[in-house]
Amino acid sequence: MLVKLITLRKQKGQVDAPFELLVAIVIMGFVILAGTYAISNLSKNTCLGDKKQDMSELVSSLRDSVLGSDLTFRNISFTTKACFSSRYETIKLQSYDNQQKCSSACGGGTSCLLLEYVYDDLSKNIRTEPINPICTNLPSTVTFAVFGTHELDCGTNDGGSNAGWIIVDPSVSIAPGKYRIFRTGTGSNSIVCFLKKV
Repeated sequence: MLVKLITLRKQKGQVDAPFELLVAIVIMGFVILAGTYAISNLSKNTCLGDKKQDMSELVSSLRDSVLGSDLTFRNISFTTKACFSSRYETIKLQSYDNQQKCSSACGGGTSCLLLEYVYDDLSKNIRTEPINPICTNLPSTVTFAVFGTHELDCGTNDGGSNAGWIIVDPSVSIAPGKYRIFRTGTGSNSIVCFLKKV
């Protein structure tokens, strides 16, 4: 009788083992999935924080250059990696004549110049602003140098003081890289040179 009881307990233990193993695998899979999600979320939030800091430094340098003396120039590294797919990310300066948009970003005004970070994947119908637009507190009428027209003004022509730099239009896109920002000219002829290291 005792031998029969021991045999029955062994068989019951053998029947329960696969079920316990299955439960352990499910729990382990859930822990791995949750951990992966947490790490991914942390990485994305860290990237967005770094990008927001870079954008704030860019706005500060732009403000110093536009509102400072004629001799003020700023060099800035804008090198944070893409937080999503780099194909669909755009950072640019955008001018608005929209009281609601300007009030939301700048606290007032009917026109404003904002630095925007947009993720726009048309194939998946996704358009979002992962970081709220940053108000530059500059007039929306700031004139930026144009490639093909202002090389002499900005010194990017052959032998110029900024040879090795090219003029970029910050209203189209500000790609990662090293930038130099300064104002040249006077009064209504004043332009802002927004240069990128080649």
